[in-house]
Amino acid sequence: MNPISKKDAREILKKNLPNLPEREDHETAILKRLFPLLQGKSKIITYSPDFRYEVDVLPIIESSPIPRPTSFIEARHSARWYFPRMEEGKVLRFLRPYSFEKSEIGLFQPVGDEEISVEEADLILVPALGFNEKGYRLGRGGGYYDRILNSESLQKKAVGLSFSKLFPVPFLEDNHDLKIGKMITEIQIHSFLD
Repeated sequence: MNPISKKDAREILKKNLPNLPEREDHETAILKRLFPLLQGKSKIITYSPDFRYEVDVLPIIESSPIPRPTSFIEARHSARWYFPRMEEGKVLRFLRPYSFEKSEIGLFQPVGDEEISVEEADLILVPALGFNEKGYRLGRGGGYYDRILNSESLQKKAVGLSFSKLFPVPFLEDNHDLKIGKMITEIQIHSFLD
């Protein structure tokens, strides 16, 4: 498969992600594969998904900003969950929410006082449009996660979620792109930094 530019990869994914057949069933299967990785973890960084493009992780989070249905009863995990808040200068802060507000781009952001650093987190769920065969993440192009998860020890804690029909995405990664430790599809868990 010939590599494509990240710009072209983003366009293809944004066109195809909203129309995936059986998407809800695949998301449930992805969460079932993710759930065992959460066991024993007490501080987890997650994200508020853009439901068009990112896997919906909210059904497993007790403190979800939007109640989301789940089809398997053991799905709620009671860890301390932290969500990203975008600040000036392309900085992410991770807060434990007592409420949520919509950001300028329409995503839910946490309102809260309790903050965690990526070093303190036991696990970090990263949002993505897709991943290449080496585990490099294709985000929306802002570089927020690339900058903050800039060491292998942090990348080993990073878990991405995607759909098998759209993995791998044949894009050429740049030196600054985030490589994740694990990526989960509805079919399997891929490990990149073990």
